[in-house]
Amino acid sequence: IVQDFLERPLVIENPSTYLEFEESTMTEWDFLGNLVETADCGILLDVNNVYVSAFNHGFDPEIYIRSIPHDRIVQYHLAGHTHMGTHLLDTHDDHAIEAVWQLYRLAYALSGGVATLYEWDAEIPPFEVVHGEVLKAKSLVEGDTPQEEPAHSALLTGGEEASHA
Repeated sequence: IVQDFLERPLVIENPSTYLEFEESTMTEWDFLGNLVETADCGILLDVNNVYVSAFNHGFDPEIYIRSIPHDRIVQYHLAGHTHMGTHLLDTHDDHAIEAVWQLYRLAYALSGGVATLYEWDAEIPPFEVVHGEVLKAKSLVEGDTPQEEPAHSALLTGGEEASHA
């Protein structure tokens, strides 16, 4: 009804989650899948949000990626997060970690590929660093093995290797 009124397709983004309801009877990925099928809308798959939620709740993020309706994915988001010790926060203030890149590669392959947006909203580094992340995404989906350039790490850390875990 909303899509008809707006005369525009709607897209639902999966959230990063930090708590679960004891009364929940379905997984987050089952809920998302049912929601987009019932509402006949697309998925904006935030791959970092999948990873953050998986860490916070102890589920396998690959199960999430493999279980959602891939034909409904219309865009991907990639981002970094902050490790708080007991949980992760979706902060968009750092590089995406390797595990997020691997989930992205899997999701992209399963969906046949759609547009990707790299989110970096805080602690914004020089353009070259963000551009390096975009090039990494491109090389992953094109089947190349990306090589991180020393200048890329040096810009981020002042010459020290970054730690993301």
